[in-house]
Amino acid sequence: MYNKLTYFGLAFLISICFSNCKSGQASVQKDTKSKTSKLNEENELKFSYIYINACNARMKGNVNEALKLFNECLALNPNSAPVKYELAMVNRLLGVNDAALKFAKECALAEPKNEWYQLILVDCYRTLKQFNNSVKVQENLVKTYPFNTEFKENLAIEYTFIGQYEKAYQLYNDLEKQFGINEQLSINKIKLLQQENKMEEIEKEINKLIQSDKNNSRYLTYLAEHYEYIKQHEKAREIYSKILEIDPGNPTVHLALSDYYKLKGDEKTAFEELKLAFMNPDLDVMTKYNIGEIYYTTSKKYFSNSFKRQGFELVQIMLKVHPSAPESNALYADYLVLDSLYSDAVKYYRISALKDKSDYRTWEKLLECNSILNRADSLEKFSFEAMELFPSQPMVYYYNGLANLQLRNYQKTTESLRDGLEYIIDDKVLMSSFYSYMGDAYFYLKDYEKSDKALDDALKINADNFYVLNNYAFYLSLRKEQLEKAEKLSKKSIELKPTEGNYMDTYGYILYQEQKYTQAEEWLKKAAELKPKNGNILEHYGDCLFKLNKIDEALKYWELAIQAGGNKERLSQKIKTKKLID
Repeated sequence: MYNKLTYFGLAFLISICFSNCKSGQASVQKDTKSKTSKLNEENELKFSYIYINACNARMKGNVNEALKLFNECLALNPNSAPVKYELAMVNRLLGVNDAALKFAKECALAEPKNEWYQLILVDCYRTLKQFNNSVKVQENLVKTYPFNTEFKENLAIEYTFIGQYEKAYQLYNDLEKQFGINEQLSINKIKLLQQENKMEEIEKEINKLIQSDKNNSRYLTYLAEHYEYIKQHEKAREIYSKILEIDPGNPTVHLALSDYYKLKGDEKTAFEELKLAFMNPDLDVMTKYNIGEIYYTTSKKYFSNSFKRQGFELVQIMLKVHPSAPESNALYADYLVLDSLYSDAVKYYRISALKDKSDYRTWEKLLECNSILNRADSLEKFSFEAMELFPSQPMVYYYNGLANLQLRNYQKTTESLRDGLEYIIDDKVLMSSFYSYMGDAYFYLKDYEKSDKALDDALKINADNFYVLNNYAFYLSLRKEQLEKAEKLSKKSIELKPTEGNYMDTYGYILYQEQKYTQAEEWLKKAAELKPKNGNILEHYGDCLFKLNKIDEALKYWELAIQAGGNKERLSQKIKTKKLID
């Protein structure tokens, strides 16, 4: 196809291609014709056509195709520097670093004054961690282009990287002479001096920067921080005082003064300075959050009321200054939880969760508080939202399953818990809880086979889960199935929780179902004594007494069961007929 193009038509296309075939900032439109002048006209046209297609392939991201075409160009003209430059670029993109370096060296050697060829060589040396060679190339660039500040800055960075601090420092000095005192240059010089532990020189550099703008509080802050670093705290305090004269509300200074007074043992003044910093809206909310969280974790870990009081005071200020910030609301809620003020905490966790829907921690805290408060409706609503936002977090499924269990939405319970199981990793306690609630839900759905399997799975993971042991035993007793297994399960739950009246009731009721009335009476009596306001337990005890022909006592406990909120209709009929009713 290339031999059908006219020479002039192709020349026009070449001029367009070379103006666009660039790598990064680099233009390689060096007189390609001069590089190909030794080719005959047909090969020159062929070379140019393939070169155009190679550039187009690279620009479209077809790197392997570009490599193939540039190699064809190289075969036609082995001395083409632009082709070698492109091959260096393409091989770098493909990670073939040795080949990239080979071509970079050849094009850089062919045209030593072409800055782009030298820069690709620098990049190749850096990739292969040949920093000394990289430095040599950059030194030549600085000599060739003495007014190019970027080359000087890059060389200074390279000197710093390989530990040649004096040379880097001198380059920054040269730039400072060229452009005058500049904050970034001064900071770079100070960092170099820090590497060599030259504290006096650092102070001189900072003072020189201050003299360039005496009312710049940031420059004074550098000096104060330097004094803090070398433990000249009194000098640091004097500088902070100067800064406050220029910028009275500077929050960074108040934070620094807080640290200063802490070192002096003046906790009261230190805390006052901290409050001043928190009152300033210019101090970013994350800095405040981090400080407030330190007080929170410290008070929680060491049960420190003073830390809790001070932290809460700081967070109250933070919330007042940043009322809509999710961090303020979440941390304020954390402190409320410390005092078990769960209802108030829910309000602020909810605000934070709505402001920042990506913060999983806040959502989990919101769900936890609603669970503690037994707010099943809210727990179901918020956990459903959380499932949409955090589909791989098992706890959101746990809370949704729990809420639906409490709301008697048993099918939804099983669905949520089953979906969440796959996201549990190395948490046997949580997995056991999932199976436990699934077992409860399947029981109420009368799917007893799935209920038994889920409860068995829960006990396989945690054989001492007393909640599961008791519920499983109770469900079997209600079904009047596998009573021997139920008795064993229930007995173990009492061994684990020997003072739990509900578990005694389950054990006694199983013995009752097994017609072991004397043994049942013993355990149901204990349960009734521990739970005198539980209608179901009192009714069970009354039933057992009736079986033992203790009619008057049975009638008494059925009456007490009604008073305790038991099933009035059923109990009244028992009392009236003096008969047991299933």
